[in-house]
Amino acid sequence: MDMSHLNIAIVDDIQAELDNLNNVLNDYAAINQLELTIHFFHSAEEFLASYQPFGFTAIFMDIFMEGLTGMDAVEQIRAVDSDTLIIFLTTSEEHMPDAFRYHAYDYIRKPADKERLFAVMDDILKCRTAVSNSPKLIFTSGRRDYSIPYSDIVFVRAEANYLGIMDKTGNIYKTRMTFSSIKEKFGGDNRFLQLLRGILVNMEYIENFDKGTCHLSGDISFPVNVRNAKKIEQIWRNYVFSRIRKKQRGFINQNNLM
Repeated sequence: MDMSHLNIAIVDDIQAELDNLNNVLNDYAAINQLELTIHFFHSAEEFLASYQPFGFTAIFMDIFMEGLTGMDAVEQIRAVDSDTLIIFLTTSEEHMPDAFRYHAYDYIRKPADKERLFAVMDDILKCRTAVSNSPKLIFTSGRRDYSIPYSDIVFVRAEANYLGIMDKTGNIYKTRMTFSSIKEKFGGDNRFLQLLRGILVNMEYIENFDKGTCHLSGDISFPVNVRNAKKIEQIWRNYVFSRIRKKQRGFINQNNLM
């Protein structure tokens, strides 16, 4: 991963706002010696027409636009891309709860000032560094060695004499590792939840539970242990609640410092 390059999208129907963000972000890149590519979109429709999952480091998305709103656009983005950092731009804080429901990285009041944007960019760089240093699962599949960050693993499933490991882009790898060895490696990572004997899923990709079935992004579903179904679903709900609370505290703390 090239940590010196950032690929940014700005979606706003007001040219003055696009110009302001462009100037501030380029100042930030110059000060921090970063290579920065900025893509400008004047509507949510224009952005979605050319959007490809995981194509941007971060997306600055205006909420109030003619036609599709920023919330409408992000709902479509999250259906295929769970990780891209999304920063909402708005003149009102009334949509903040919805922003966190869509796993927004941050929420900036317009007009965005330089200090606030610099702080967000600092956080984005820290996030990228954390991702590059995050734990990785190292394994062999088809005579090739792979190293995949835990955050990119959607599920691990025991299948006959091997394990199937699926990453966030839909690739499935078959490896001779044992299920118990995988569980041991994931032991200190609370993202992974065992649904049944032989099935581990990353809770970041769970969309909901329904009638004894766990539904993941990408139209993937697994049955849940009937005896422990309520307990398993509650673990996921507690995980989601904890994640939202952390983001809200971070937002509040940032605003207290402004």
